[in-house]
Amino acid sequence: MSIIFSFIFIICVIFSCVFLSPNIVLESITNSAKGAIENICIIASMLIFWSGIFNIMSNTKLLSKISKKLYSVFSFLFKKDEVSDKAKEYISLNLASNIMGVGNAATVNSLNGIEELQKSNKDKKKLNKSMATFILLNTSSLQIIPTSMISLRVLYGSQNPSAIIIPVIIVSVISLSVALISLNLIWRFYE
Repeated sequence: MSIIFSFIFIICVIFSCVFLSPNIVLESITNSAKGAIENICIIASMLIFWSGIFNIMSNTKLLSKISKKLYSVFSFLFKKDEVSDKAKEYISLNLASNIMGVGNAATVNSLNGIEELQKSNKDKKKLNKSMATFILLNTSSLQIIPTSMISLRVLYGSQNPSAIIIPVIIVSVISLSVALISLNLIWRFYE
């Protein structure tokens, strides 16, 4: 794949230099690289901040209290015999990260959650419904405060960076609902 992308990049640069001024091409490449670095810094800072917050919370009783309350909201989606207490904690952390809009911080918790769910899985070669539900919750990611997007909107000078909160809530609730309905319909044929 890297060979294909390298080839496409080289062809684009050659055509741009032939049909445009080489200064425009170099300026565009430089500005794109600068924008990419700024985006990485913003997203990395949010990831570091929220990972630190979750790490502090995991060393206190606060995390277990929050995870129990958050999991109780979504517990009807999971089979009780397929989810251990440690898996519940990871699922709750993942959901909390996604709700706060820092999906990058949710990655570690989602991987740990799947590992814990796999431990209680009877057939190690197939997903159980709790694993499929957790993957679906992670990917559809219910968001209430899209912090990463708000940060990017601040970076690019938006006049009202938090204006996306209501549309994001609506879209994420719709996507989560459709995903859960689809999973339940498909799971009937999978079993």
